[in-house]
Amino acid sequence: MNWQSRLIILLSMLLFTSCPCEKVHAQQTSDRAASFDELLKKMSPGPGNACNGKGDDFSRLEYYLFEKADQGVLENLNRTGPPDDLTNSPASGSKDRAIEILTALERSSAEINKEWEEGNRFHFEVLSIPPTLVVKMTYRNRATFTVFGIPQFSDDQKPNTGWRAIYAADDGRFEPRSGYDWLDLFPLQRGPSQKARFLAKFGSAGCGSGVGVSYYAYEWNPENFGDLAEIIKLEGAVSQEDPVDKAHSSKKDLSSSFPPIGKLATNGPVIKLPYCRFSQIDTWDNPSLCAVDSYDISRDRVRFLGRMNNRPDLVPIAKTIEYGQAHDYPAVRAYCSTPEVAEKIVRNVPPFVFAGAALKVTRITPLKERVEIGDDQVFQFDIEKHGAGWLVVSFRSPD
Repeated sequence: MNWQSRLIILLSMLLFTSCPCEKVHAQQTSDRAASFDELLKKMSPGPGNACNGKGDDFSRLEYYLFEKADQGVLENLNRTGPPDDLTNSPASGSKDRAIEILTALERSSAEINKEWEEGNRFHFEVLSIPPTLVVKMTYRNRATFTVFGIPQFSDDQKPNTGWRAIYAADDGRFEPRSGYDWLDLFPLQRGPSQKARFLAKFGSAGCGSGVGVSYYAYEWNPENFGDLAEIIKLEGAVSQEDPVDKAHSSKKDLSSSFPPIGKLATNGPVIKLPYCRFSQIDTWDNPSLCAVDSYDISRDRVRFLGRMNNRPDLVPIAKTIEYGQAHDYPAVRAYCSTPEVAEKIVRNVPPFVFAGAALKVTRITPLKERVEIGDDQVFQFDIEKHGAGWLVVSFRSPD
């Protein structure tokens, strides 16, 4: 068993079997032993929407439900032995057998959870990334995935001939939560070693606030016990602002000066991942600073290529405030023109700074701006463009 699988099992044991109450422990044991249909019935009287309560309790049942689906897929995949060709693609029947059992589970949910909205019932997609199958599953407001492959060795270190479920720490199924999750899967270009790769893009939303986005790219190595390596991990937020065509837009409010940047691109040797992040210069409850990161995946080792920001002039201000509040002088210094400016920021930035509607940006010259933050207590930053980036050249705090 590879280390990721051991970690997943340990996490699940800690999450679901660590309660000191014997009655609860017995209930958890009973739930885990239940069949897929029995779990559907246990959940059917509850709300189909995770924001209507019972989030933590249902998360445990959802975990078992996905686990039962995995078991059903494995049983069907291993009915007639492994495919003849493991190096190029699963036999055509492998995907069909996975779809066969998942379709049956989907029908069960349609019948047992018929009082719920259709989109909250059990659904699936199967992505063939030879020699693996990646199965996406959704139920209520949860989304997860499982990779199915045939590793070289089994847990007892003997040659393996059967399909196995390969898990990832960031597969979205372990943390009890309320809210909404959604998931998209994308095959990625392989490196010279031709290992299977894919990208999982998760979206998440709380019950009434904030939208997050996370990207996890994986590479599967069938050698030994079949390690699933996470080769890219990027977590951020989603702006509620629409991309703005400044030449034709009539929107002139403050927040419109922070349009999202970039589009998701997953085809070819370079992929691009857009996202936003909350910072101290946000003008309302929305991430103002957005970026798109580029990665070269043409080699066996993925390389980060670079980042484009929607407001590169304001990035050093957000960063100096963030690191100044942590009293991290070396990090602040990287965004300042002189040691004196960095020292002043570290000494004077308070624990709470929020720009809000008081953010004011004044262009002094084409290469210099003055940025003011705050109403009653105004923090003033002068920034200049140096080469391809911007630096803080002056800082003034309220007396």
